[in-house]
Amino acid sequence: MATTRVAVDEAIGHRALRAHGPTLALESSLRGARASAAADGVDITVEFLRSGNVRLDHPGRPIVQAALRLAQEVPVVENIWRRSPVQALARLHVVAAADDEVLRAAPDAAAVGRPRDAQSAQLLQALAQWIATDSTTPAIVMAAIAHGQIAAEQPFGTRDALVARAVERLVVRTRGLDPRGICITETGHALIGRTAYQQALAEFRTGTVQATVDWVVHCAESISAGAREIVAVADALIAD
Repeated sequence: MATTRVAVDEAIGHRALRAHGPTLALESSLRGARASAAADGVDITVEFLRSGNVRLDHPGRPIVQAALRLAQEVPVVENIWRRSPVQALARLHVVAAADDEVLRAAPDAAAVGRPRDAQSAQLLQALAQWIATDSTTPAIVMAAIAHGQIAAEQPFGTRDALVARAVERLVVRTRGLDPRGICITETGHALIGRTAYQQALAEFRTGTVQATVDWVVHCAESISAGAREIVAVADALIAD
């Protein structure tokens, strides 16, 4: 966690932010969407994503488009998140599952934006209550736990992991670790590969102390990787 804070501080203190803040924020959002899609098995380059050439017949297009929508929604939903995390969670799922493909693929899922059953509703309410009232848990830990619970338990039944990674970014942003949302928190989840990411989530779901620690460490490393990535982008902007 200490190492991650140092990496994030370097990113948010980069001198390029003064002249290129909006550009870096947009780049972080785009790269975060690419990494989030990759963690769900749709691994395309950021250049391909930037070009807008995700064809209608591309098999990964629904995931990529959902990741992009969520990336754009994170700063929009920030104020709602501060007031009512459970309302913001519902909004994020509506955004993630706004395409017809996901509705046809999961006809037995609950209505978009709503938990799929009573147990899932309880999980989301408890998570939202914790986020709204806990003022002592470090941002990195809260972000990791929120991400892990949503992605592992799948309370919505569709696109849960995409929502979970958006939530991780929201927590890091709203808890003061990265208030401008510059760091690409999703980077490390893509770097370890989909199989390792899913295995880490499966271990987290067991609820053991070691599995929880390992998951928090992984999420901290993911944030660090995202901080280093945006620093490299910032360095390139200054060099140009």
